[in-house]
Parts: sequence; C-alpha cells; structure tokens
Amino acid sequence: MLELQKFYLLCIVLAFASLVIYVYGYFNREFIVTASNIIFPVYALIPALSAYTAMKNYGLKSIIGYSMFTFFLGLLFWFLGEVAWAIYVLVYGVEVPFPSAADIFYVLGYPPLYLGLISYLNVFKDAFNGRVISISFTAGLIVVIVTSLLVIPEALMSSNNLIEAVLAIIYPIFDSVLIILAIMGAVIFFGGRIWISWMLISISFILLGIVEISYYYLELLGLIWEGHPLELIWLWVYLYLAMALYSHAKQISKYNQKIES
Repeated sequence: MLELQKFYLLCIVLAFASLVIYVYGYFNREFIVTASNIIFPVYALIPALSAYTAMKNYGLKSIIGYSMFTFFLGLLFWFLGEVAWAIYVLVYGVEVPFPSAADIFYVLGYPPLYLGLISYLNVFKDAFNGRVISISFTAGLIVVIVTSLLVIPEALMSSNNLIEAVLAIIYPIFDSVLIILAIMGAVIFFGGRIWISWMLISISFILLGIVEISYYYLELLGLIWEGHPLELIWLWVYLYLAMALYSHAKQISKYNQKIES
C-alpha cells in the first residue's frame, strides 16, 4: 500500500508541475511550444508503464493479464505517436504535423484498447442487464449524435486531401467507440468495492475520449494553440489513467484467481 501511495504522490506532483509549466507558458509561447512537446510523451508513457506493471502482475495467461497487455500495447502506440509529433514540431519545425507519421501510431492504438475493454467486459457478460444496456445505449447515442452533427461534418469541410478526409472520419468514430465501451464498464462496476479500480479505468478512458474529441473539434475551428488549457486536462487524464491502472495492479491481485475460476 505504501508503494501505491508513493505512486499517487508522484502523479500529484507531476500534475502540479504541469500546471506550473502551463501557467508560465501562457506568458511565454516559445517556452510552452518546447515544454509541451517534451512533457506530452513523458506523461503518455506513464499509463503505458502502469499497464505493463499490471500485465506482469497477472500474467498473460489470465484474462485480466491479457486485457492489461492490450492496454499496454495501445497506450504504447499512443506514446510513440506523441514522440513522433514532438519530433515533427521540435526537430523539423512543423507547427501542426497533421497528417503525419504520428497519426499512424495514434490510429494503431485504438484496436488494442478495444480488445482490452471487450475481453474484460466479456468476463462479466452476465452483469449485462436492462440498466446497463439502456444507460450505455443512451450515452452512446448522445456521443454518436454529437460527433455526427458537429465534429465529422466540420472535419470533412476542413480536409484538404483524401488522407485528411479519412482521418477526419476515423478519429471521431474511434473515440466514440472507446467512450461507449468504457461507459459499459463504468456502469457495470459502479458501486462495487472490489472492482473500483476497473471502474476508475473505465472513467479514465471516457475522459480520454471526450478530451480527444473536444481537442480535435476545437482544432478544426482554429481555437487550439500550443499551451491551450485543454492540453493540461489531457495530461491530467493520462496521470489519472496511470493511477487507475497502477491501483488495479497493486490492490486487487488477490482476486485474480477468483475471477478466472
């Protein structure tokens, strides 16, 4: 438990450090362009390492271990995407590297995350009652309507070529699917004491999907800049996800055999 508390403290310190960086960067654009592109890969790596720790804890032969492996793989791709984006900006001087090689890693990250969520939900398929289905369907419908009416049309109108047009459709849809799957997990485990860590993981992916869709939409409207407050929230969600995954690895390992039986 002491190790878990130390990790929580580390994430809190990192969250405060990022706040200080972005407040200072608000008054120094040159600083925030460099700083934000350095800390984003670092913060994106932390939840990937947390998922890897959980994977080692459970082992690949267990369903939980497999889920954590797919989470690790998906988050690792996103980390590589952040690294590629930073290289374009800091090394090659590309202000907004879209589309670029970074998008390859971003897109590749979604399927493993889906597999992790689906495989985990499949363990608790008996918990899918009318309440879970109705809440998930309603929330999913809202997400689909918002992305269909606001994000996708604006993205298509802003696209300059086929690749941009394809990505304009892929990103909102992929994030919507991520949100819907995560909502199903959050609803199933809401109020459960043993599976509070899994509910936190689900909430993390919901927040991550919402932040990504919001950032993408604001970027299409030309309302995003280096050091935008939404970037800070994005970093905090990475840290929140890292804490949820690490908590899962450290707090409920004793229930692993019970789940697999």
